[in-house]
Amino acid sequence: MNGTPVASFANSGTSAKTQQELLDLARHLDRFGRNAELFLTQQFEQLERALEEFEREKAAWRRQVRRETDLLNRQADSVRRMREQKESGKERLPTPAELKEQKRVQDAKAAAGKSGELPIRMLLQPGKASLMQVGLLMFEISKLNRDMGGRGLHFDVADVRMPKKRLLARNGGPEAGGEILELTGASRLPLRGRGTHVELDVDVTERIACWIAFKSQLVLSSLTSGELSTSFQKGNSVKRDAELHSVIGDAVRRADDAARQELQHGSCASGVLFANSPIDAGQQQLERLEGCAARLFQDCGLRLHIELKTA
Repeated sequence: MNGTPVASFANSGTSAKTQQELLDLARHLDRFGRNAELFLTQQFEQLERALEEFEREKAAWRRQVRRETDLLNRQADSVRRMREQKESGKERLPTPAELKEQKRVQDAKAAAGKSGELPIRMLLQPGKASLMQVGLLMFEISKLNRDMGGRGLHFDVADVRMPKKRLLARNGGPEAGGEILELTGASRLPLRGRGTHVELDVDVTERIACWIAFKSQLVLSSLTSGELSTSFQKGNSVKRDAELHSVIGDAVRRADDAARQELQHGSCASGVLFANSPIDAGQQQLERLEGCAARLFQDCGLRLHIELKTA
């Protein structure tokens, strides 16, 4: 009977040791499982980002192919009409309005080509528009750049001026709309190396070509106002609104994040379907941007002027 408690104590000690080993093993397996889950999650996120980037590039290539095909078709139609007119002996001369429009387009493209990789210059008079509305308008401009082969724009407030009031000014003129902001919009895609001693590893020729095409589209659009530019030049500089600068950047980033999440949760194929639409994605976004600016002008008195930056 004296040996029974000793054996029982020995058995209980062995059981406690085994339980501790099992507990340590369970903790080790739990840590291993968490690490494996974290690793797999990171790998899946990288794969999703790679798939998203691949679909965007594929959509961009399809848009490029469609643009070039449409251009070739238009050129072929133009050559065919010229041949038909020449054969019939009734070659039609362009009207003065057509000549003026052709000259305007050629001048705009030539000016955009001379500006090269320089950012665009924008004059913005918010009027009664909220900071979020201003930021979303900047987002639409950035989205147009993405639809034309870029990666969006980075905006910066260069100057703020108060226009001088005229005695006989119209009620709806820029003088009655408050401060005018001078903004610069630079490409998020690097267009040249940092400094003369740093070169990019990629050929930026195509990037610059897309950037020039984007700027020429903006200059040829209805988003120009010579009246606002004149009022800004004659205005007096005032203290910059740091809050407005930060809110514009935050609004653009939030809109970019929302668009990215919509693409991820919707489907990557939506971009491809959009690229295959009959209307060019860039032209469709430009019309959307013009409509947005016109609506903000009617509702809030917001004015916008976009021009090329020469220096």
